[in-house]
Amino acid sequence: MKILVLGAGVIGVTTAYVLGRQGHEVVVIDKADAVASGASHGNAGQLAYSYVDPFPNPSILKKLPRYMSGRDSGIKIKPVMNTHYYRWGLLFLRNCTAARAKCNMDTMLGLARQSMEAMQRLSTELPGDMLSEIPRGKIILAKTQADMIKLEKPALEKQASGFDVETLSRDECISKEPALSTWQGDFCGGLFAKAEGTLDPLRLCRALENASKKQFSVAFKMGHTIKRLNVCDNKVTGVTTNHGSITCDKVIMCLGAEANALLKTIGKSCNIYPMRGYSLTLPAGPQAPKMSVTDPLNKFVFANFGDKVRIAGFLDANLSEDKIKMRGKMLLEIAKRLWPEAADYSAENHLWAGYRPMTPSGVPIVETSPVEGLYYNMGHGSLGLTLAAGSAERIAKLVWQSMQKSSIKRREKNHVLVP
Repeated sequence: MKILVLGAGVIGVTTAYVLGRQGHEVVVIDKADAVASGASHGNAGQLAYSYVDPFPNPSILKKLPRYMSGRDSGIKIKPVMNTHYYRWGLLFLRNCTAARAKCNMDTMLGLARQSMEAMQRLSTELPGDMLSEIPRGKIILAKTQADMIKLEKPALEKQASGFDVETLSRDECISKEPALSTWQGDFCGGLFAKAEGTLDPLRLCRALENASKKQFSVAFKMGHTIKRLNVCDNKVTGVTTNHGSITCDKVIMCLGAEANALLKTIGKSCNIYPMRGYSLTLPAGPQAPKMSVTDPLNKFVFANFGDKVRIAGFLDANLSEDKIKMRGKMLLEIAKRLWPEAADYSAENHLWAGYRPMTPSGVPIVETSPVEGLYYNMGHGSLGLTLAAGSAERIAKLVWQSMQKSSIKRREKNHVLVP
C-alpha cells in the first residue's frame, strides 16, 4: 500500500519509519530541504513521559488574566479578532473543568506509556545504540510548600499509572542533581521522574530518516511544497505539490501548526492553534545539569545535550515576529539569573523559535479523518518528541485495521465465507 506522510518533523519521520517497518511503500513530503527543520529543530528534547499534564485545567482559569494582559513572563496570549482563535478558546475553556482535565490526563498518560515502550523498541533497532546514551532523570522544581502540595496529587496519579515518580526535599533534589546547589532561585523540593530523558530531536530525526531509507526504502521528497489534497468521492487520492501530483492509497497528515492551511483546500479544518515556543542552545557551564530540570514558575527547562545545554520554554500566542529576539533575550536573562553556572551565557547562542500545534484539550489528534484514507497525527503541542513513537504506532494500527476491513468487504462481495 502506498502511503504519503506529510511533514518531516519528529512526528512525520517516526510515523514513516513505523509504517515502513510494517511493509508499506512510504513517501515523506516536506517543503523544507532537510528533516526536522520546523518545530522539531530546536525543541526542548524532552522524553517526559510522566510530565504530560494537559495545559487546560481548573487552575489555569485564574491565571488567564495575567497571560492575556502580558503580565506573565512565561506565557503571553494576545487577544485577536479571529474566529478560529475564539472558537479554539471556547473549547479550551470547556476543557478546564476538573472532570475533563482528569479524563485528558488519563488519555495522555496512556499515550505516554505506549510511547515510552515504543521508544524502547526503537532503541534496539536504530544503529549506533543512540538511544542508550540518553541522560536519565528529570526534576520538576517546587518553589514553595504550596507548590509542592500541588505536585503531590498528580504524582500519586502517575504512580498509580505505573510511572516511577517520587517527591523530593530540597536536599534530596541536590543529591540527585548536584548542580542544583548553584541554583539561585528559591525551591523547597521537587518531583523526580527516573525514566525521563533528553534526546536531540534533530539527531533522532536524521537517524530515523537514514534507517527508513536503508531498511524500508522510504522515499523523502524534500523541498516539495504541498499545494492541496486531492479528494474524489470523499476519498483521498493523493496530493499536488509545486513539483506535480503524487497519487497514493492513504495520506497521514503530520503537519503540526500548518495543518489547517492544507485542510482548507478540501473544505475541512481541525482544532489546532499555533503557539510559539523558544530555545537557546549554549556551551555547557561548570555546573551544567546532568539531567533535565524544569522550572514551572518561569515556564522553561534546562536540558543536557552533552557539551551543550538547551534552555527551552515560554508559550506565546499571536505575538508578532519582531518579538522573537526580545523573548529570546528575556529567556536568556532569566536563565542566567537563576542558574548562572549552568551554561556559558557569554558565548554566541543559537536562538530558535517555533510553533507548537496546540489542541484545546491538550490531547493530540491521532485518528482517522472524515475523508476516507486520510489520517491525522498532529496537535502534540510541546510533547512531539515524547509522544512521537506511540502516536506512530497508533496510526500504523489504524492503517492495518482499515486494510483488514477492506479485505473483509472484498471477500464478502465475492461471496467468500469469512472464517
